[in-house]
Amino acid sequence: MEQRNRRKTDRIAQELHTLKPEQRRKAFWVGMAIIASIAVCAVLWVAWGLQQRERQYVANLQKRMELLASSQVQMVEAMLQVNRQQADRVIRSELFRLYAAEIDLVDDDVSRIVAGPLPGHPLNAELSQLAAQLPMMQNLLLEFTRISGHIGGRVVNRNGTVYIATDAATTPLRPDQAEMVRRVLASRQEQFGPLRHTAHGLVLESFLPIFSPGGSSKDAPPVAVLLLSKAVSDRMSELSSGNRLIEKGEGIRLVQKVPAGYEEIVPWLPGELRPVGVPLALDEGQRLLFSDRPSLSGEQRVYSVGLPVPNMNWWIVAEADYDIAREGLRGERRVLISIATLLIMVFTITFGAVWAKLVGNQDRKMALYFEGMADRIESQRQLLDRINNTIADLIGLKDLQGRYQYVNPAFARAVGRAPEELLGLDDEAIFGYDTARRLEPADHQVQAGSELVTTSETIYLQSHRHHLQISKSPLKDAEGRMTGIVSVIRDITEMVEAQRRQEQATQKTVEALVRAVELTDPYLAGHSRLMGALAVEVAKTLHAGALEIATLETAANLSQIGKLFVDRALLFKSEVLTPEEKKAMEQHVAHAAKVLHGIDFGLPIYDAVVQMNENADGSGYPKGLKGEEIGFPARVLAAVNSFCAMVEPRAYRGARTIDEALRILRDSGAAYDQQVVAALDRIVHSALGEKLLARHVAEQ
Repeated sequence: MEQRNRRKTDRIAQELHTLKPEQRRKAFWVGMAIIASIAVCAVLWVAWGLQQRERQYVANLQKRMELLASSQVQMVEAMLQVNRQQADRVIRSELFRLYAAEIDLVDDDVSRIVAGPLPGHPLNAELSQLAAQLPMMQNLLLEFTRISGHIGGRVVNRNGTVYIATDAATTPLRPDQAEMVRRVLASRQEQFGPLRHTAHGLVLESFLPIFSPGGSSKDAPPVAVLLLSKAVSDRMSELSSGNRLIEKGEGIRLVQKVPAGYEEIVPWLPGELRPVGVPLALDEGQRLLFSDRPSLSGEQRVYSVGLPVPNMNWWIVAEADYDIAREGLRGERRVLISIATLLIMVFTITFGAVWAKLVGNQDRKMALYFEGMADRIESQRQLLDRINNTIADLIGLKDLQGRYQYVNPAFARAVGRAPEELLGLDDEAIFGYDTARRLEPADHQVQAGSELVTTSETIYLQSHRHHLQISKSPLKDAEGRMTGIVSVIRDITEMVEAQRRQEQATQKTVEALVRAVELTDPYLAGHSRLMGALAVEVAKTLHAGALEIATLETAANLSQIGKLFVDRALLFKSEVLTPEEKKAMEQHVAHAAKVLHGIDFGLPIYDAVVQMNENADGSGYPKGLKGEEIGFPARVLAAVNSFCAMVEPRAYRGARTIDEALRILRDSGAAYDQQVVAALDRIVHSALGEKLLARHVAEQ
């Protein structure tokens, strides 16, 4: 043994002697070049990873902020639409229109009707008759403002003279009011003035044209303008803070344009209006493009995007605090930098060990070298132990009999026991019989030859439910024989719960869009819900998969979203649409495509909504697809949508019977998928179908 050790020592000494200085220097610089290359690659990898993650994060944030702003714009439009509908009681009243037309024909000074005759200048017969009718008209306008919640109302002729008013003293119009009256007379369309702060709080002024009897904006100019004032402080407060989708650090700002620039609407502050501290860089479409910029108050840096309210000088600006929004990115940066630093350290230490072995030329130096390397290795082992002890993932090593030979502190804390107590136990002793049976197949797969097996399980640890991602791989010795199974368990409960909350937020967004559609067209009230319920039951009858059923349920709720952008006159027309009007109505598909494009539902919602108006024989729109070119969800929605539309009343016809609607679908031949029609027939004549239709009728 001693002679063998001597020969080994001589061989090592000879190898050290033959290592020339030039070779050592060359080996040193080659090693340094390798380490430098690794360091550069690590830095580039960190930079690339951060750039990709930031780009993805900003894109997702942009979609969220645009959706948030869009929902608020729709709420403002709904508020203005309610205001228009209330005003229709006056501007469409034949009594007001006739009186305004008669006032418009008067050549004399209209103010004399209000002020009364002057001494020595009695009113003529025409003015006397109109003056006699004036108190009745004032009382009608006053009664309307009280019922509709307006704080005041005026009727102004084309010369800018107020001749009907709800206030006691008929004061002249302000210059800005006179300008809005001129705009209404020129455009023949309603206008909304900027919000003003008054004793009633924030006041919105609406200017609406009054046409002569039988006249409209197409054939004659207005004969007068109705000016209505309404207190909207409470409504503005709801718009600013009532959205459930707002998360930490986010907010909704309402901005309006005034002659002096831009003002922010802040109902919760004294004065309720304040100048915007930064300029608004709007694009050609009057949108504030998504970017990071100073907030509207100029106090902090934010991500923001702004959308205009159609036909108004208002903007809805969604903001997210820059620092709060990027908290997650900063954490990922620290992790990537730590990993890159650790890699560089590992390669540096490895090179040092190799270099020390090559340049050691004496037994003493060799011993010192190995002693130093032993210290370094021990230091690294302790570092790795510290990292392993502080890592959040649960790590365990089992032998081939399933008994644990090692667990890290995180594993022990998760199960509520000391690490040494777990050694020698199996899964059944730690997690219980049922859980052990669920974990056992993964062990069998690894033992059968799989290099990596990943599963997801829901396990109760210390009486608390956890969602766990479990990865198992074999532990092999130097000869490649498996000696154990390594388990790395990651707690993904927060991620699962966050995904669930995101799905709930998406569902609430879908419900808000459906409500906006139903407010736009009262004939669609409950249409989407009935359509979704019947479509799901038809899909189940046809043995559709879970993903297709989920797609149908969400797509049905969003199927009418494009009609938000269709001319309301077409939606409420009581006669059959002309070919040109039908073509305009069919544009709702294109509008829906624009709204839904780019939103990640995780399901083919976009295709189902866009294709549901296609017919199997190619006679549908917008692309004239045929047969199998149309997806299964769209074919189901096409038949169910037509059925629901026929059994519901419309402005131009009454509701059809169920059997009549089904007969029309069957007689259409190849236009609809007849398998879907047959399944629909079975559903609506079943107890469940009758219950759904009865509930729909009750809601209507």
